[in-house]
Amino acid sequence: MKSKPDLRGFDRTSRRDPNDFLDGADSEQGQAIRRERTELVAAKPEPTIQKLFRLRWDVANALKMEAAQASVEQGRRVTETEIVEELIRMRCRMIAR
Repeated sequence: MKSKPDLRGFDRTSRRDPNDFLDGADSEQGQAIRRERTELVAAKPEPTIQKLFRLRWDVANALKMEAAQASVEQGRRVTETEIVEELIRMRCRMIAR
């Protein structure tokens, strides 16, 4: 088992406390972001089932590239599953977002 890092040499005069990182501190501000309890509790996931599809190479590649591009634009991970689910909801007129 690894031991904890030695923080004796850490500059305590700086405005950042290494423990703030564990509390969700913003890297630029150096202060922990206060969140409501409702934000910290994860939403209960909806039950899912697994479906397997075979896609042509060009369609699968376009899906992969769209997921990567959307991840960069939105600043969060966008999965191929999210994109496919959104398109199916639009096609079946089930948009509930």
